[in-house]
Amino acid sequence: MIRKAAFMLALAAAPTLAFGQAGCLPPQTPFAYEPPKDDPELRQMIDEDYQTYIRDTEAYLNCLNAEAMRVRVEFDAVLKRYVQYFGSEAGVRYEQTN
Repeated sequence: MIRKAAFMLALAAAPTLAFGQAGCLPPQTPFAYEPPKDDPELRQMIDEDYQTYIRDTEAYLNCLNAEAMRVRVEFDAVLKRYVQYFGSEAGVRYEQTN
């Protein structure tokens, strides 16, 4: 009964959690178009696209690093709780795939 209640609570909370976390979205790669030397406006537009990509990539990498840290902290807490609950019975079993 407790397992079913916990499952139902997790199921009810899942859409809320997923909706609230946009995640890390990779930036759009700029089009590989060599800027013409005789069109300063087009050169400026292409330059801006690359600058935006560079800034967005930095933000994306920072987001990935923050998410990795968050997952490590969460994993550590869950692992400690697992060992606390199961003690010497705690052990992860892996299925071998060939």
